[in-house]
Amino acid sequence: MVSQEQLASQLEQLPNWRGISFKGNVTANLERILDEDETVEDLVEGFWRGVRLSGTGSGVAGILCYTSRRALFVSNASASAQPEELAYVDLLSVHTKSGISSTKIYLEHSSGTCTLSTTLTEGQSRAFTDGLNRRRLEPLGDSDAVGVDGGMSSGAGVSDGAPNRTPAASSGSDEVRDRSETEDGADLQTGAGRSRLQNLNRQHLAARDIFITINNFKQKTAEPGFFQALMGDLFRLADMCIGDRDEVPEPARLFVTVVVLPMRQSLTDDRNLIIDLFKYDDLSYRQANMILRHWDYVRNELRKYRPSSKDEALRSLDYLREYDEREDTDYFDEVSGALYRFCDHVLKNSGMHTQLRKKRLARVHKLIYGENAESAAESETDTSVRVAKDDDETLEEVMEEINGLIGMRNVKQQIDTFVNLLTIHREREKRELPVTPFSMHAVFYGPPGTGKTTIARYLGRVYKCLGLLEKGHMVETDRAGLVAGYVGQTAIKVEEIVQQALDGVLFIDEAYTLNPRTGDKDFGQEVIDTLLKRMEDYRERLVVIAAGYPDEMNEFIDSNPGLKSRFSRYFYFEHYTPKELMQIFDLFVDGASFTLTRTARKAVLDLITELYEERGRSFGNGRMVRNLFENIIERQANRITRITPLTDEVLCSITKRDIPKSGDFSG
Repeated sequence: MVSQEQLASQLEQLPNWRGISFKGNVTANLERILDEDETVEDLVEGFWRGVRLSGTGSGVAGILCYTSRRALFVSNASASAQPEELAYVDLLSVHTKSGISSTKIYLEHSSGTCTLSTTLTEGQSRAFTDGLNRRRLEPLGDSDAVGVDGGMSSGAGVSDGAPNRTPAASSGSDEVRDRSETEDGADLQTGAGRSRLQNLNRQHLAARDIFITINNFKQKTAEPGFFQALMGDLFRLADMCIGDRDEVPEPARLFVTVVVLPMRQSLTDDRNLIIDLFKYDDLSYRQANMILRHWDYVRNELRKYRPSSKDEALRSLDYLREYDEREDTDYFDEVSGALYRFCDHVLKNSGMHTQLRKKRLARVHKLIYGENAESAAESETDTSVRVAKDDDETLEEVMEEINGLIGMRNVKQQIDTFVNLLTIHREREKRELPVTPFSMHAVFYGPPGTGKTTIARYLGRVYKCLGLLEKGHMVETDRAGLVAGYVGQTAIKVEEIVQQALDGVLFIDEAYTLNPRTGDKDFGQEVIDTLLKRMEDYRERLVVIAAGYPDEMNEFIDSNPGLKSRFSRYFYFEHYTPKELMQIFDLFVDGASFTLTRTARKAVLDLITELYEERGRSFGNGRMVRNLFENIIERQANRITRITPLTDEVLCSITKRDIPKSGDFSG
């Protein structure tokens, strides 16, 4: 985060800053958003209509700025407004157009067109866009030079007629193509941009394999409508995987679009895009961005294939079952495998929580293979669930699950660093090299409902995978589980809990209550004294994690030198954002086989956002979402109880009427 002094100094030097309204809100937002070494280079005030933020009427009032790293729009109506970020790698072009009463700045983005209407003169606006264009087109240094299509420049030529190629900066006719495709400078980006393109090209190759497998069935069967049914089933499965998620990550968007566009060529008027789609193994920045710009059309096409009933079978696979039996072929296995791989790939790139992804993949499997069918894919899914209790669980599997959790970005980074430290520590021990002693005990501090207990369980499994704990299980307790009602009994109670936790993790929630400011201190102190002794006695068999509110936990640890010396690692759990809370809500909805109407989904997100912005010390985060879900289900039950007939659609649908107002829900 940039410091207030640095930001104020930057802004005061910008000519347009003097005319900006609500400077306090703008400054507070930028201070919260900008990275420490990020500088604001220019800004302009106006009304914004973007990809994500559009508002009503003239648009959203605020400022558009560009920095040393990105372009940003921030509303000036609130000091905590959510920004719209435009990565330079996604900006195709920037230009201005003068009107009668205002000037419009157009930003052509990979996801659509953004506009800012400003009262600045055309010359002032053009000065801003010229600076923004210079920034986004700025090439890298020679050491980081990116070859055409995002590859590293190799100087290798490409033989004529080769269907695939390794791009090069000096390859004859290819150079002409590359320059025309990169005239906007989109491929001259940072290492992050290069990584982005490499990821998109992986999606492109995977999509090509799926498309080729499915397209091969155009002429394999005699029924004229079979291929149309197959395309319809593919589109239905894609929609089933993505659902009504507001934001679909870029890799998933590109993968689905590349598969769908050749089958629905009416979705684009760019015939060259279709022709070149599989001409090369790799895409240029321009091609990738042009493909992504078709996502909205593809998304609408997918929605057309939603079935009237959840139990509606896949027509193409029903046909192939009969065809295989009649003609002694094995087409079903080939097509069903391709459809399953397609769904698996979409879900892996969907950005969903791991458990939600597994549930949706299980539904896909059931739809494709039936209730009792078994396949390699199903066995693989079952193994990934079973492995949590398997002695053969690997560190990579545990870390994948941790990284699949919603939110907790800083905690994940801390765990990753901790795991690296532990790994090197163990390796040095194996080689009998000197090691620096360190404590495995930890303090988890943060508001309630932010995943502290969940992470404690995972940490136990991490310790087990590293060979630091034999079992890695977790025993959870609190003051009530440790303090007895009589002098002398508390130590016995603590000993019992410790014995249960040996070779694993002892998680103490609200640990600060063991040392209250007022009331009965003796029993709590007895717990602390006994626990400190057992932590020393079993220093290689017991990990203690103490959790609670930040201020109270700091005071608790500082109150006893023994605690301070043993707890040297701290993990801070932040509040979930409204977007992350909505993802948690999706888990509850999907796990109970409910569906949200579009208006209901917006109402839930609006309510969650309102509760988040008004949050106090006891804001429940994940627990609040669970309570909200249960409240909504109760309201839905009251609404539909007199409806006849009670169809599956009625039973599983949540409408806007089921969503409480903020005044009717306490959280």
